[in-house]
Amino acid sequence: MLHHATAGSFLGIPGYIWFLLLTIVGVGGVIFSLSRRFQLLRLGRPVDRFDRLGERFKHMMVFAIGQKKMFRDPYAGFYHVLIFYGFLVVSLRTVSMVVEGLFRGWELPLLRTSLGHAYLFSKDIFELLVLVGLAFAAYRRAVQKPFRLLLSGQAWLVIGLIGTLMITDLGSEGARIAAGMSASWLPVSTLVSKLFAGMSTATLQAIYSGMWWIHLITLYAFANELPYGKHFHVYTALFNVFFANLDAPGKLPTMDLENIDEDTRFGIATVTDLTWKQMLDLYTCTECGRCRELCPTTLTNKPLQPVMFTRTVRDELYHEQKDLLGSPGDGKASEVELVPAVVDPDVVWACTTCRWCEEACPLDISYVDKIVEIRRNLVLDKAEFPEEAQIAFRGMEVNGNPWQLAPETRADWAEGLDIPLAGEAGGDFEYLFWVGCAGSYDDAGKKVSQAMAKVLGAAGVKFAILGPEEMCTGDSARRMGNEYLFQVLAQQNVETMNGHGVKKIVTNCPHCFNTLANEYPDFGGNYEVVHGTQLVADLVRSGRVKLTKSVQAELAYHDPCYLGRTNGEFDAPRFLLNAVPGLKVREAELSKEKAMCCGAGGGRMWLEEKLGERINQVRYTQLKETGTAEMCVACPFCNVMLANAQQELGDEEARTHDVIELVAEAIEA
Repeated sequence: MLHHATAGSFLGIPGYIWFLLLTIVGVGGVIFSLSRRFQLLRLGRPVDRFDRLGERFKHMMVFAIGQKKMFRDPYAGFYHVLIFYGFLVVSLRTVSMVVEGLFRGWELPLLRTSLGHAYLFSKDIFELLVLVGLAFAAYRRAVQKPFRLLLSGQAWLVIGLIGTLMITDLGSEGARIAAGMSASWLPVSTLVSKLFAGMSTATLQAIYSGMWWIHLITLYAFANELPYGKHFHVYTALFNVFFANLDAPGKLPTMDLENIDEDTRFGIATVTDLTWKQMLDLYTCTECGRCRELCPTTLTNKPLQPVMFTRTVRDELYHEQKDLLGSPGDGKASEVELVPAVVDPDVVWACTTCRWCEEACPLDISYVDKIVEIRRNLVLDKAEFPEEAQIAFRGMEVNGNPWQLAPETRADWAEGLDIPLAGEAGGDFEYLFWVGCAGSYDDAGKKVSQAMAKVLGAAGVKFAILGPEEMCTGDSARRMGNEYLFQVLAQQNVETMNGHGVKKIVTNCPHCFNTLANEYPDFGGNYEVVHGTQLVADLVRSGRVKLTKSVQAELAYHDPCYLGRTNGEFDAPRFLLNAVPGLKVREAELSKEKAMCCGAGGGRMWLEEKLGERINQVRYTQLKETGTAEMCVACPFCNVMLANAQQELGDEEARTHDVIELVAEAIEA
């Protein structure tokens, strides 16, 4: 007779032995595979991710368990949440089925309690929801086929395996209900039981037995398949999110250049130069393609697609596993150079470090650090980099700016404006106005600097500039891989500012803002840093700056990557634009977190764009779709790139404005 704890009754001694062998092989295979992957992980360079444990746990609960980023794509988020939570709920029942087999009919006592009954009811519902989620996933892959997805047979295999787990458990429960030996208040299983109406007890016993065996064979097959494909994230996702980088998104790791010797290798040359967390990133990639959906290099047909970069490096790591690990317990460094043997140099140099990929990834996989570390190796170890980069490097090294213009002329933009130099002010200023290279030397940038001086003066803010003492922050040098040059510039700037007692800094350049705020603290530069739009927005809100003059213009606003996506400031520029009388602002479809890069970040401002479409032209076209050819930015790099795009595409009468310029124009003289 079929009863609640049925495994012991149908297995018998031969069946029990076969199940025991199946469990030993299945579990043993998983342990072997995971142990090899773990040994491989241990070959990665060390990195401390065991700090701030409370913050890490909260981060994991929000982004891994809470699936916060998933619903940025509502369709995919919907079905993934159904599958994810359903799989978690069903896991307890699957464990109980294993226990039934190992202990010949014994079941978890919890399942006999009221709480257990509530669980079984919810499990029954969730199994149906998982099947619904799988149907949505299948439809997306078979019919919709969105650009970002990498379509593969492995995805269909996993959909089939998960579906089998759900169907077999519903089938086994349905057989018990049909035999009158299980609760009929399980709604989905009760519907399934209708398929078995009128069957004999022996037949129902055979159905239950078959479903039970198929379920657990599928479980062990699934568990052993996971470490060898993109669904390895089932094991690694929680860990990858828990060990995510919790520092400011725009902060790159600082290399120790004080303790080096002839054997020191800079950056990443081989797979074993990756940190263990970077290797864990490779394990965790699901190939969902979110990272390439709005990637500027992907959208303009450059060779860099973040997901393909990750997959290529991961495949190389797996390919080398046997040689790297050797015998159990052994381990050695890779000798295969990633560039150019595995990754094309054009892939490495295409990145604009806009961080769309990192913003989009639901599992906190990083990309910018890996690409910059590879650049560091190419620049510092091999001296292999684009020819144009050398010009920028030389300019920063000799003249303190990538334009290679004389440092003595850095403050020429301020002539006649009666702006004090920090070296002469004796500390009698509240803010140091960090003008930046673009604000000092670029014609458009100079006008923005002058506008900023006008706004600060109107508010009565005491400020000073460094003038010839100011040097490039080194943002472009660092992101192009020249960490040595960056650190030289950073140390010199910090020494200068600390010598003048600088406490607060305002700058119009998001790249300078990010570097000063997030990276200079590593060199003793601890300042309160604000972007120009942030400070001016506060001045307008407090009434210290009054905008009364009408500015008749219709503009599309472009979010700079390093102000918006990287440092989370979307509101201040918009507040100011809406505060200017007469100004009409239009939002692009791709704005705020989804705004596409202008193409200048990551040092690309100084490099030729030789492959694919021009990023600045694609972005300008997107903005123009708002119905206006007039643009507005809050970044000197974006200003240059979009203004160039306007000219390149024949809109020579259109203008690119800066937010601060428009604010200054709205102040009565």
